[in-house]
Amino acid sequence: MPPKNKVTKKRKASVSSGSQNIMEAFRRNGSPSKMSREAHTSPMVLDDNVTNPAQQDAIAHATVVLGCLPRQLPDKKLVVHRFQEPRSPKLPDHLFEDLWSKLHRRIVNAFNKEGVEENRYSAYKACETICKYHDAEELFHRLEREYAKQTRSLAETLKVAAKDTNEPFLPVLKRFWVDFSHAMNLLQSIFMDLDRRYVIHKTKYASIIDLGQRLFQEYVMDDSSVQHRTVVDILGLVQEERDGTLIDVSLIHSLTDMMVSLNIYSTVFEPAFLENTRKYYAAEASRLINSMAVSEYLLHVKKRYDEEGKARIEAYIHSSSRIRLMEVVTEELVFEKNIEILEKGLDTMIDNMDKEPLHVLYCSLESSDHLAELRTAFADYIKQRGVELIKDPSRDSTMITSLLTYKNKLDTVLKDCFDNDASFANTLKDSFETFVNSRKSRPAELLAKFIDARLRASTKKNNTEEDLERLLDRLLVIFRYLQGKDAFEAFYKRFLSKRLLLSRVSSTDLEKNVLLKLKTECGPGFTKNMEAMFNDIEVSAELNNEFKASAVYPQDDMHMHVNVLAQGIWPTYAQSEFSLPSEMVACQVAYEKFYTGKFKGRRLAWQNALSACTLRAHFPKGAKELTVSLLQSVILLLFNNAKVLSYGDIANQTNLESKELKRVLHSLACGQHKVLTKEPRQNEVVESDVFHYNSDFTANGVRLKINVVQQEQSSEERKATETKVIVDRQHQLEAAIVRIMKAKKTLTHTELMNELFGQLKFPLQATDIKKRIESLIDREYLARDNEQSGVYNYKG
Repeated sequence: MPPKNKVTKKRKASVSSGSQNIMEAFRRNGSPSKMSREAHTSPMVLDDNVTNPAQQDAIAHATVVLGCLPRQLPDKKLVVHRFQEPRSPKLPDHLFEDLWSKLHRRIVNAFNKEGVEENRYSAYKACETICKYHDAEELFHRLEREYAKQTRSLAETLKVAAKDTNEPFLPVLKRFWVDFSHAMNLLQSIFMDLDRRYVIHKTKYASIIDLGQRLFQEYVMDDSSVQHRTVVDILGLVQEERDGTLIDVSLIHSLTDMMVSLNIYSTVFEPAFLENTRKYYAAEASRLINSMAVSEYLLHVKKRYDEEGKARIEAYIHSSSRIRLMEVVTEELVFEKNIEILEKGLDTMIDNMDKEPLHVLYCSLESSDHLAELRTAFADYIKQRGVELIKDPSRDSTMITSLLTYKNKLDTVLKDCFDNDASFANTLKDSFETFVNSRKSRPAELLAKFIDARLRASTKKNNTEEDLERLLDRLLVIFRYLQGKDAFEAFYKRFLSKRLLLSRVSSTDLEKNVLLKLKTECGPGFTKNMEAMFNDIEVSAELNNEFKASAVYPQDDMHMHVNVLAQGIWPTYAQSEFSLPSEMVACQVAYEKFYTGKFKGRRLAWQNALSACTLRAHFPKGAKELTVSLLQSVILLLFNNAKVLSYGDIANQTNLESKELKRVLHSLACGQHKVLTKEPRQNEVVESDVFHYNSDFTANGVRLKINVVQQEQSSEERKATETKVIVDRQHQLEAAIVRIMKAKKTLTHTELMNELFGQLKFPLQATDIKKRIESLIDREYLARDNEQSGVYNYKG
């Protein structure tokens, strides 16, 4: 191995001489000369930004020698820098012209589609050489002039074609554009170095292609004849497609893409396209709205939405036009015809549950001010159809069922057609509440009656408690719309009392669950009395067990169960005065003795009108067990002593009022189970009738229930309940006025009205409020202010 210092010296000499030879060659000839072997093996300088002599010295001192070294590594590191190419002089003129001639032929060939692929690399190198020797500016200007020349030539040809109306123009334009674009791409690959070194940095163009496109726009598409013919022909094809004719969509796609590339799509084509669209659909809307059902028309609108917003955009219209295009289509097909659509078709579509057209209408109007018109029409529909359901008294028996069906229908429309829009949900709520309260307290009464019937019939129809729970939840929705919830409470309490007293409760848990729902909805005060009614029944059951075990309990065959009801909690009923059989009187006396002995100072008042009996009747064709009212049982027991009784005989023995007696006799002799017969055999009971024990009576089953007249609420009872509701409201209204005035001391009439409407839950009438205020003034709870008109002061 040679000595280390000898190797180091040789490597230093190699670096020095190689670098000097290369630099000298560039200074002398402007291009690198043939390098010596030593030059080729010299380290390469990579950093061409090193110009400071001090930095160069640092680099020289950092250079180390490659070769065989001892095991220990030197402390200094090798730093390799890029060789900096010296600035080249400009090409001689004759050499520039030779290279330009070669490039010019390639340009011409590209526009003429002739052999441009041949020797493309040599053309690229020619461009690179020119740019390298700082003639890029001259090359660009010559290229720009040649592009302009070629483009003007194309423009002249296209202008002639545009004026020839006998020949298709768009295919010619497409062919020219495709050829021009192909030429631009080919030439861009040749003039890539010009792009990189000069065009991007020193001109207004983004590339050679950008230059070509701007020239094409200037000389071809900015020409009025070419531009007009292009737009008109494209719009003609679009209209043909809208009318159902198949067209060459690729042709339009190419040309709209061309306009986008030339930056004239939004200024030249799109405004004309949108205006043409507006006129087309304005005419179509006027034609179809009068010849189609509204539901069919809206389905046609949906079809047009799909065509314009999807198919046409995907096929050839630029996606930037989608929003404006759909706005135009929607405005002409829906906005301009919205009033006609709503007046002619909304009611019919909801009646027929045409959900798809309704959803199309909603989606069309969703983001516009016209949505309010749909909401108003929806409210009008709800109220109009709702009033039709409840205004006819002859349809009272089906009112609640109809309301449930109607509410379910409206909920479906809200969900499937109006996307559960919150504003439409509020409209549904307000409109439903308006019409359902238009008939005062009747819907509240019928709702209470409907729930009563379902609770009584739950065991008969084999309904599961889950089914009843779901039904009750739906009924509770109707209940929420009632303004007169106090009326519902009064009627529901009356029906509940009959279920409890006549043993018609099928499920105590279900009954109490209804009360829990009402309590949750209206507060504990709403159900307090009804909960107390259940407590009375439970306490009465315990008392009856004690009574049966007592010494005063009668030891005959008659069994008696007594319900002790707290006065003021239970509804009041009209009393019917009549004579009881002695056995029954004895039972009542025995219970009174037991009760007054247990509770000192308490007094019982017997409510015979609500009592019921179970009789064992022995007919020749089989014994029966009859469930009847106390009044019916009193009359039937008379026939134990006589098989034939006249109307007068029965009246004398029972002392029952005539109207009530006729009603009871009718149920026994003219009802479903005719345990009595009468003469003459007409359906009406008169005072001359004679009644017979029906020895031929037969019926399926042993246990029979004869319809109890008292179970059906009479008109008198309904009027009494309504009267009670009115009186209770008057008391609540007066109490609210006093409470408010006591707190505020002084209020105007308007302020007092607002406070009352905010606090009271039942519907208020201004006349009723005025009457209560006058009554309170007369009783000196309030006084009118002497100085200010319409102002009240609290007196206390």
